Amino acid sequence: MSVVSSKISSVSSILKTPGVRSKLSRPANKVYFKLPQDLRTIILNFESGESNKEYNNLLSILQTYTIKDSDLLEFLIQVKECAVLFGPVHSPFIEALLKIKWIKLSSETLTSYKECLEDLMCLQSYHVKLIIGNLVVQIKPEENENEWVAGECSEQDKIKLGHIHDIFQKVLKVIPLSSKILLQSIRAKFPYMTHDTHTHEIYVYALLQIPEYAPQLQLDILSLIINRLMILDVNIPKVEEESECEDEAMEDDNECENMSQDHNEDNSNENQEKSNTPTIHLMAHTLDICIELVLNYIHNVCFEKDVLQVESLRKIYFDMLKICEAIILPTYASQYVQYIVLYICSFKPVIIESFVEWLWQKASDPNVSSVIRQSSLAYIRSLLATAVFASSTIVQATQLKMAKWIHNYIAIQDAISYGCDDTKKEHTVFYSICQSLFFIVIERHKDFINTRSKYCKYILCLHELDLPKIITCKLNPLKFCQPEIVCSFADITRTYQLAYCYTVIENNQRIQLPVLEAGQHVSTLNYDSFLPFGEFALPQSGQKILPLIRQSTISKYKTQSRHRNDSIGFMSD
Repeated sequence: MSVVSSKISSVSSILKTPGVRSKLSRPANKVYFKLPQDLRTIILNFESGESNKEYNNLLSILQTYTIKDSDLLEFLIQVKECAVLFGPVHSPFIEALLKIKWIKLSSETLTSYKECLEDLMCLQSYHVKLIIGNLVVQIKPEENENEWVAGECSEQDKIKLGHIHDIFQKVLKVIPLSSKILLQSIRAKFPYMTHDTHTHEIYVYALLQIPEYAPQLQLDILSLIINRLMILDVNIPKVEEESECEDEAMEDDNECENMSQDHNEDNSNENQEKSNTPTIHLMAHTLDICIELVLNYIHNVCFEKDVLQVESLRKIYFDMLKICEAIILPTYASQYVQYIVLYICSFKPVIIESFVEWLWQKASDPNVSSVIRQSSLAYIRSLLATAVFASSTIVQATQLKMAKWIHNYIAIQDAISYGCDDTKKEHTVFYSICQSLFFIVIERHKDFINTRSKYCKYILCLHELDLPKIITCKLNPLKFCQPEIVCSFADITRTYQLAYCYTVIENNQRIQLPVLEAGQHVSTLNYDSFLPFGEFALPQSGQKILPLIRQSTISKYKTQSRHRNDSIGFMSD
């Protein structure tokens, strides 16, 4: 045997030895750093200025290195014993303590860590804001985490959030002012609208758990969530805009196909499949997930084993009224967030009756701003026209209220000796109420023609409205209503011989419409074209909302005649 071959065989025999291979493949041992045993001495030496080295080394170990559970447990016991010594000057130590990856600790060490944070906040209130702020940040997921499957919180997130809420619950009981600090923290740390869906999902889910142990914070939590969801809502593309863009894209694709005859049939079929695939905007998807979380929360609060809890419903309804007044009503052209109110109204008939009455009080109150009055009317007409649970009784009662108000307003204007200028800004509410009355008649008249008795009663009710006097008054409401509503209302009143609108419409067409100065009418009358409960295009939360609504007749009419330029009416978008 040659020297070379003998050397090769000896080396290969060494490498084949199991002991050598196991040594080579064995993972490197972790380096653990021992924590000091006398924490009190280190703190006192730091405060007296005798020695900062040991204190700084301790901070470095807590922030940077891995610590054994057993050593950390002993150290946390020392921290709890010295909690009274950690004044404002020790904020760096608290920050270092908060950087420990405490969620993955053993159960005994984790319990000790939570108790340590609770003791520090109870004995040193200066650090409450820092600790709560850090815990709120930890609610958010780490990067590249996937969304929950079917909207169900993962077991790992449940455990993490459970520990965080345990600390919040104890601090809220012991420190009264901590609720204000908690609200400030969750408001400041709320995800920005461009953040990913899962960050919003877990954050909103965590916030909705707080009222379970702190019911006094329910209004503040819901207000914050709905306010941020409204920001998402008004920044996503409108449904009509998306459909118009899709139509334009399809037209462009057709032109390209006509110009390029080299495309084969397979490519055209592939393009058609892509165009037919439903897509949803990223922020719309985030809004969809978050609205479903809110709807689930409301249902869980109001129902216990599928039995409606009236007191819980009453409380959350009044909370929602405050939110509606502060956030929802003043927001123009939101698409989805307002359906949360509709969902609550579906629980019991008295809720929708109370809500419509609340809206009508605002709409008929001259001390309320014109914008809020018009917004309230938009919600009334859209809710009564769209909600499948809106009874015929509340529809007729609302129609009578509107007609009575309109006739009183006309009588006041007729009593004025001088000529009335029908373009004055103070008449905008009058025109909004007229349009709301016309709209409700259009949308709900078919509900009363199923049987002869219902039909006769409804026709008598419509005659009580005295519609001919309304449409022929000198304020001329048909001139200022939406063209689609004018046309539909004229057809219905002619069919049931309630009034004849076409003479007034033809006269309005002959008269040149006045040109208004910027900001005089457009900013307020735009609310007359707003239907808060129109189309609902969010798929996940739509499973709860879509069974509660029906498509508007006017929505169908507008979709069919979207590109037609009507000359009837005062305002066109």
